[in-house]
Amino acid sequence: MTKKVDNSTYLNYLLHSLNVDDLKEICREYNIRGYSRLKKSELIEFIIDSLAEEEIADLIKEKELRIIGEAIDLAIKKINGQDRETVESIKIVNEKNHEVEILFKGFNWENVVFLAINPRNIDNPLRDCDCRIGANMGFCSHFWVGFIFSLKQGYFKLSDWTLTNLPEDLEEKIESIKITTPTTSGEKSSEVSLIDEDSPNYKLLQHDRVTIYNGEITEIVKKESDFQGNITIYYLITLKDAKIGPQLKKASDKDEEAIFSIDKVLLRLSENAFNKVKVDVGDKITCNGGVDQDSFLGVMLKRVTSFKKVKA
Repeated sequence: MTKKVDNSTYLNYLLHSLNVDDLKEICREYNIRGYSRLKKSELIEFIIDSLAEEEIADLIKEKELRIIGEAIDLAIKKINGQDRETVESIKIVNEKNHEVEILFKGFNWENVVFLAINPRNIDNPLRDCDCRIGANMGFCSHFWVGFIFSLKQGYFKLSDWTLTNLPEDLEEKIESIKITTPTTSGEKSSEVSLIDEDSPNYKLLQHDRVTIYNGEITEIVKKESDFQGNITIYYLITLKDAKIGPQLKKASDKDEEAIFSIDKVLLRLSENAFNKVKVDVGDKITCNGGVDQDSFLGVMLKRVTSFKKVKA
């Protein structure tokens, strides 16, 4: 792999993924002095200016794969709805130039990343993001979601990618991620989405409502929300080893082949439903629930009904 971006510029991209404490540790490691009062952006510039070319190359070799690997893992979690921030929408804004815009939503915030990977710029693609890392051309997790989408869309081949080194197991990690809807060509905007067929939540997300036939409670957390002065009490219940299937109108319609297992699933239960059953950690339960991708808690079940203990 021949990187066409010079090492100083590339290190600048990488270091924006680190926090101030990590950057100060680099200063101590390379005996750089006079950094204590510097802010993050100043600290990054100071480090690069203070290092010899061979030291910059060594630092890239030391930090690169860890920084990139962690960001890619976080990107996959966002795709799977397992992070506090999830993919809300993906738009192809210019098919010819491979321009993609992705909206991410958290509990009370949004981030938008723009990325265009094409043969003319693949050495250092056009990119921008609202987050602090991406705003400085760094390789944020939002960038890697766009990277994965662009790769799956056929905009480039991994063999043509020279800007960064990549984890050896990248292809294996993203093999099960698919684009779920066809795109349109031309200049028109086209909305699509990414799913990971190996994600624990993939089968769950195929249904509007499901039945949990059996699951063991591992955690119960009492919560309180205040909306315009109205206090609502509810419970977040975590289950392990849940046996789940689509909710049926008649029990006689149960199909064993449609039942699947999930290692961990979260339920939101009303105070009234909780008080009726009075469960504890270690109890096994059954219930019905609506599948919801919460912007803060991820994939979970809400509007839970028929909540009961399973007899031992």
